[in-house]
Amino acid sequence: MSQQRLLRGVHLFNEVQPLKEVLVWGEPGCETLLGQLLPKSKSLFFSYYEVPQARQEFKRMQELLRGAGVQVVRVKDVYAQMLKPQDFQNLPSTKQALEKRLLERADLFYETYLHEREADLKADGLELSPAQVFEQVRNDIHQVLHEDVDVYGEQAAIRLNYVLSLSRELPISNLFYGRDQSNAIGEKIVLSAMRWEIRKPEVEIYEQALRWMGYGDILVRIERGTLEGGDAILFGDTCYIGVGARTSLDAVSDLYNKIGREIEEKGMRIAAIVNHKHAEETPHTDNPAAEHMRVMHLDMFWSPLDEKSVLAYGQEIDARRVLELSLGDGAQPVYRDVGTFREHLQARGLEIIEISAQEQRNYAANLVNLGNHTILVPLSKNRRVLAELDRRGYSILKAEILKLVGGYGAVHCLTAPIRRE
Repeated sequence: MSQQRLLRGVHLFNEVQPLKEVLVWGEPGCETLLGQLLPKSKSLFFSYYEVPQARQEFKRMQELLRGAGVQVVRVKDVYAQMLKPQDFQNLPSTKQALEKRLLERADLFYETYLHEREADLKADGLELSPAQVFEQVRNDIHQVLHEDVDVYGEQAAIRLNYVLSLSRELPISNLFYGRDQSNAIGEKIVLSAMRWEIRKPEVEIYEQALRWMGYGDILVRIERGTLEGGDAILFGDTCYIGVGARTSLDAVSDLYNKIGREIEEKGMRIAAIVNHKHAEETPHTDNPAAEHMRVMHLDMFWSPLDEKSVLAYGQEIDARRVLELSLGDGAQPVYRDVGTFREHLQARGLEIIEISAQEQRNYAANLVNLGNHTILVPLSKNRRVLAELDRRGYSILKAEILKLVGGYGAVHCLTAPIRRE
C-alpha cells in the first residue's frame, strides 16, 4: 500500500523555468565505498575518490538548493522509511553484524580484483596502491555506517545497507547520481532502462520509492532499448533525447509511442540528438570506453541557460545529428534528419556559448538551471566560463563537488527536477 503522496504533482516542460522541486537520492554510502574496490569497468568510477568528503559535498549542494528556495526531496530517506516494516532473509541482526558482513565483502572484492585495480590506479596516475585504498575503505565503512545509524536508527540503517551493499552480486554504488534512474517529462515520470549491469537495480529502487510516495499512476516504463535520465532535457518547444553510449533509438521510439502524443498536444516535439558512432559501438562493448564516458549523456556537453542561449561543447554538437520524430503510418514513429545539433540550434536563433574540451571534462555543461538567471555550477575551476556567465548577469552558486565528480557526473547528474514554474 502506497503512502499518501508527499509531494505536489509533476510539472516540467522547460529546463530554464524557475526550479521549485527536485528529487535527489542523498549522499553516497557504504555501497559506494565498496565500489572503490571494483575495477573501473564494473564500478563506472574513476580509480578512487574519498567517499566521506563526497558525502559532505553532497550535503552542501542540497543546502545550496534549499537556500535558493528549491524543495529538495531525498529519495534515500523515503526508501529507508519504506524498508522499516519489511523482512529479509539472512538480514544481519545488529550494526556490528552488518559491519562484519560489509568488511567481508570488502575483503572479497580486494582479493578478487587486486590486479585490475592496480592497473587502474597506475593508468590514472594515482600514487596509491590497492592495499592503501582497501585500508581506507575499511576505516570509512565504520564511520559511514555509524552516521547512517544516527540518522535512520539501527534497524532502518541495517535494512538500507543490506539492500544497497549486500543483497546483490554488485553493490549499488552509483545510486547517488539521482537523475539517471528517472526523468520528469511534462506531467509524467519516465523510469529509465540502464545500460550497465551495476546500475540496473537502481531503477527498481526508485520505482518502489516513487510508488510509495504516491506517484505510481504517472510512471512510464521503458520496455525496449536503454534510456538514462541524463539524456532527456526539455527546452523551448522540444524534448531532446540524447542517443549514444547510454540511450538507444529503440528506447526513444518506445518513449514516443508512450507519451509522444501527450507531448505534442502541449505544442512540443521529440527529437533524438544522435552520436551515431557511439550508438553503433556501445552494444558491442564489454567495458565502457573512456571516450563514451566523457559524453555519455546529453547533459555532459549541452545545457540551456535561458530562452535565447545555451552552453555547449562544440565538437560534440557538430558530431551529433538531430532526428525529429513524428507519427508514421505503421506502429513505429518516423525519424527525419534535420542536420547537425549545431545547425538545429542556430536555426532556432539560439546563441551558442562554447566550452573547450578541458572545460567539458571539468563538467562546465553539467549545471543546474534554477531559473531567473541563477545557476548552480559544480566547480569553480572553469574560470573563463564563470566569468562569461557573470558578465551576462547570471547569479552563480558554486557547489565545489571535487570528490563527487569521481563517478563521471556533476550537479545535473545528482538532481532530478520534477516541478518548475
